[in-house]
Amino acid sequence: MASTSSKPKIKTRININRPLYTNFLFNKDKLPSSLWGGGPTIVPGPGGPEDLPKVFNKVMNTTEGFMKSFVRMYGNLLKDGYEDLAHEIETQLTEKDNVPMIIVVTGIIEEYADAGKTMEALVVYLILLVSNCVPNPYTYSVLIKALAADPDPNFLEVAKECILEMMEKGWQPNAETYTAVFKAFALQEKVEEGKKFREEMEAKGFVADKMAGIDVLKGTTGPVVKSIHNILFDDSEYSDSDDDDHIKKFYKLVDLQKLSPYSSITPLLNIPDIENDPENPKDLQQVFNKMHTGEGFVKTVVRMFKMLEREGFLSQAQEIRAKIYSLCESNDMPEVVIHTGMMEIYSKADRSKEALRVFQRMISLGVAPNAYTYSVLIKALTKDPDFLDDAKQYVLEMMGNGMQPNAKTYTTLFYAFAQLGKDKLKEAKEFVKQMKARGFVANKKAVKEVLKGKKAPIAKMVINILFAE
Repeated sequence: MASTSSKPKIKTRININRPLYTNFLFNKDKLPSSLWGGGPTIVPGPGGPEDLPKVFNKVMNTTEGFMKSFVRMYGNLLKDGYEDLAHEIETQLTEKDNVPMIIVVTGIIEEYADAGKTMEALVVYLILLVSNCVPNPYTYSVLIKALAADPDPNFLEVAKECILEMMEKGWQPNAETYTAVFKAFALQEKVEEGKKFREEMEAKGFVADKMAGIDVLKGTTGPVVKSIHNILFDDSEYSDSDDDDHIKKFYKLVDLQKLSPYSSITPLLNIPDIENDPENPKDLQQVFNKMHTGEGFVKTVVRMFKMLEREGFLSQAQEIRAKIYSLCESNDMPEVVIHTGMMEIYSKADRSKEALRVFQRMISLGVAPNAYTYSVLIKALTKDPDFLDDAKQYVLEMMGNGMQPNAKTYTTLFYAFAQLGKDKLKEAKEFVKQMKARGFVANKKAVKEVLKGKKAPIAKMVINILFAE
């Protein structure tokens, strides 16, 4: 991606309560070859941050300060695919004996951001605009996250402008950056405004990465997670917050010393390598590894327990419980838990094909799915119209194995049918008849509860399909 020299402009008025100085931030004299042998200094203009000389000195003239700023910028540019920009600053440093000022400016902004000094971070950015420095994607990311983290709604307006400005330059914000902005919308209870801004971004080519968003939100719980997902994906279902109490009870119930709550890094056991099969998703090993960590494994077990016990599949719940008890002695991870959790990960990322592949792998290993496994699979398949026939097949297979789908599972299926329009109504009603022939009885009250918050015309079609109204 080519860099650009056009200068950004902030339109939102922020009361800074001090004059903005327009002198260049940096001395144009040639910088010394040795950064830390008595480097340049800075004198703030009228009304500038009083500690700016101190922060500048830390970032510019100390090994720790400068290298931290360089490594952060270089690493993040590479990670986000801006190899040309990363190599450009590397070349200036190593071959041209020149300190890229954007590293120093961004480092100063980051110092203020880390200290919670949003106004100071913004002031330094505004200084950048009247200097010869041009922000790169990492500069934008640092500033946008700082603005979004401040509870003052005015800063959110500036963050929005910076995102659009960044995108106009051909740079897409990464998941950490745009999630911070939509989290600010959620915290300020501006869900609809957030959706409108998402649409504005989408018009410029933005596509949210659901799996990346889930990773960014790891550790965040409560209604804010549902609101963020509602803004980004028109989906308020995803949340682990309701599981927290059950997770704590689980640890009290089962003494698994190898399990570390909320550890997403340390594997519980030695993890085997996934077989090399061209049909497998490219990231299957990564997802498999994730399910062998405390966080991934325990949350799946808890959700499985809750659903199986709530829906009356007590023998299946007891079977899982017995396997968990034996884990400490046998080191044998229950494959049904591992594979169901993997399907959930793909489902949350709207990757129906991958979820189905994991299910097929599980069956090939001789592992029998339980009611929760079927529920996860069927809901994953309904996210892609191309897999609706597969969803129907597994509903019938589930019922053929003596398990009735719960309201959330079958309502999700028929909601997917209804979204495809009236042409699919006849097929959906015919499928209800097939289900009824296997003992299916829809629960109207439960269906209406699942449909709460869904689009009214489609919800009415679901009621019509299930209850002929």
